[in-house]
Amino acid sequence: MLNLIFDRDTKKLLGVTILGEGASELIHIGQAVMAHGGTIDYFIDTVFSYPTLAECYKTAAFDGLNRLL
Repeated sequence: MLNLIFDRDTKKLLGVTILGEGASELIHIGQAVMAHGGTIDYFIDTVFSYPTLAECYKTAAFDGLNRLL
């Protein structure tokens, strides 16, 4: 399970929560985006290898943006 916490107005990434196997190998992606002041759009615009666990960032980003509508 991966949760992205972001500001609904600026879309700036504020936090990432990951639970499950491989969490320690995935958390650094969110940390890097946060360290550079990135937004949730980064995950939408980035190509993730398929099939990998890292693509869950893109899925979570789409889910978060869809909840804004």
